[in-house]
Amino acid sequence: MDIKNRKTTLGDDAEIYNRSKDTITKEELKNLPLKQKLLYFKDYYLKGTLAVVAAVVFALYMVYITMINPTKEVLSVMFLSGSYVSDQAGMSQSLKEYLGIERKKDTVSVSYYDLNDSQMNMAYMTIVGAGQADLIICPYSVFERQARLGFLADLSEYLPPEMYERLSGRMVTGRVVETDVTGETQTIGDELPYGIDISGSAVCEEYVLSSEQTILCVFAAPPNSERVLQAIPYFTD
Repeated sequence: MDIKNRKTTLGDDAEIYNRSKDTITKEELKNLPLKQKLLYFKDYYLKGTLAVVAAVVFALYMVYITMINPTKEVLSVMFLSGSYVSDQAGMSQSLKEYLGIERKKDTVSVSYYDLNDSQMNMAYMTIVGAGQADLIICPYSVFERQARLGFLADLSEYLPPEMYERLSGRMVTGRVVETDVTGETQTIGDELPYGIDISGSAVCEEYVLSSEQTILCVFAAPPNSERVLQAIPYFTD
């Protein structure tokens, strides 16, 4: 070991440099003056200790945000081609207040997908396929397509009887159409109420731009079913 050229915060005459670090005994460290103990710790152990502390803090943070206090999407509202939402953040905050959601980590997502764009369409289909969709708002022409694909809930079965009765005059019907791999029609389902006409509602007047009837639909198996039922009056009243 080249002691003369060694860079250290300890003095060159420190007894501790007369032997390698591995041969320093606990007794010798114990007998060093406090200042030299601190300098020795800084030279040999500080970086490692800081790295361990940082790793532990990061691990605890990940446990906190993923298990103890995770971010949770409590409702998703998806606007499709032709029904534009003018202020996504504004509607999201308005819905949170309407639903009485106070926990900051709980989110209401409001998004728009242009199904004529291949990437947006793929993203939309991925979300639907994963069962992560709650409500859809779209023009009538897009509604017909979503109904044919079997993506939507039969509102006569999904809604509580009193809610369905109250909205019965605004129900919009569609049919599920099953096709084979070539696109040939195999079966056509019954005409059922898959949507609610919310054109002219207060929410549409404030947030929605559409050249057609604006239809509100519920996905066939919404992950946040209780919130969906609470949110429907927000869009219909």
